[in-house]
Amino acid sequence: MIEPTRDDESSPFSLGLLAKLILFPLGVFYRIWLYSIRFNFVCKGANDEIKSLKEPVIITLWHNRLFLAGEWQRRFRKKRKCFGLISGSKDGAWLEAFYSWSGIFAVRGSSNRGGSKAIRALVRKLKAGHDIGITPDGSQGPQYSAKPGGLLVAKVANSPMLLLSFEYGRHFKLKSWDRFVIPFPFSRVLVRTKVFRVEEKLKEHSIVEVTDNLNSELMKLTFD
Repeated sequence: MIEPTRDDESSPFSLGLLAKLILFPLGVFYRIWLYSIRFNFVCKGANDEIKSLKEPVIITLWHNRLFLAGEWQRRFRKKRKCFGLISGSKDGAWLEAFYSWSGIFAVRGSSNRGGSKAIRALVRKLKAGHDIGITPDGSQGPQYSAKPGGLLVAKVANSPMLLLSFEYGRHFKLKSWDRFVIPFPFSRVLVRTKVFRVEEKLKEHSIVEVTDNLNSELMKLTFD
């Protein structure tokens, strides 16, 4: 039986040992695929700026750029673990396996149900010294439309957001709501980043205005 199961109604779905064993070859293939990708920073000094960030950060990227998120973290933020919010649903159980192969750890929950609980869980990870990953357009979109959840986490934890985007060389796109992008093996990927300090912006602007600003700044890094 490889369908995700759960112990009770309040716990998230998870994959059993058999499912993990069946999926293991796919995980190895995925890791080899990621290892073949070549990252190049567009802006000189961007990698040094990232290394100079001594505190945990909220890595913020559009949902359709997630394929490489874990590998980027593994190479350029390797001293810190990265946690991402993943639904407690059956689909979330499969996603947890996918992200574990790429090096991202799961915080199981939902930003739609029990949003304050999810925010507290992510804040705890930041205060423990870990990075977290946020997709501001969520798991259902609309595409390239930021929501304020990540800003609330940044405000409570007093942590900077690190905006991240990938421009792909050879790639293909899925027919999903976000046109999820998957690079071909051995392709070159251009990396653009920007440090976004939420606490400073919220002193002078409303959460709505800062969300719009976040959306605008992330789109400046986005090249389709």
